[in-house]
Amino acid sequence: MTSVTTRYLMTCAAIGAALGVLLIPANFVSAPLAAAAPMAYAPMVGLWIIGPVLALALLRRPGAAVLTTFVAGVVSSASPVGVYSIVTCLMAGAAVELAFLVTRYRVWRPWLFFVDALVFGAAYIASGWVAFDMGSMAPVVLVTFVVLMLGSFLACTWLGLFLAGRLARAGVARGLAPARGSATPAEVVPDAAR
Repeated sequence: MTSVTTRYLMTCAAIGAALGVLLIPANFVSAPLAAAAPMAYAPMVGLWIIGPVLALALLRRPGAAVLTTFVAGVVSSASPVGVYSIVTCLMAGAAVELAFLVTRYRVWRPWLFFVDALVFGAAYIASGWVAFDMGSMAPVVLVTFVVLMLGSFLACTWLGLFLAGRLARAGVARGLAPARGSATPAEVVPDAAR
């Protein structure tokens, strides 16, 4: 399946719109929290990757995360961040796609989503070293801050995979996700109820 169908585009748009609506209030509080209370900001950084993880896990097609986050950025631009939310969301989508690009979109196992979340989380933490003045944090505070951020990325990755598994079981991806690969969309995340 190499064609881009209307159903594929609409699925990405629906996931992106839902993420965008979630990010509007997050954008209102994230900048003030990051400046005034970084410890309160750290647990929310993973919110930006729920949508791209969900889209990639459900659709298993190149570009699904980027398209989804573009729509999310457009929707969430109705916040104090404005059009910069498009850039922020696209960066998150590209970061989530990166691990799958490296594997040439042939591996769809949950571990790859989690490795990608850890790598993206570590890069995000490194890029924010100066902004959060992490060098002046007490060691215990620094470790707590890093654990909260990485935990947020991992928890939100799990949530995206969980939602993708539920949607796949409901038949949302039937005919959209390619049959090839090492896992079907329903197998991407085990049922949490088991």
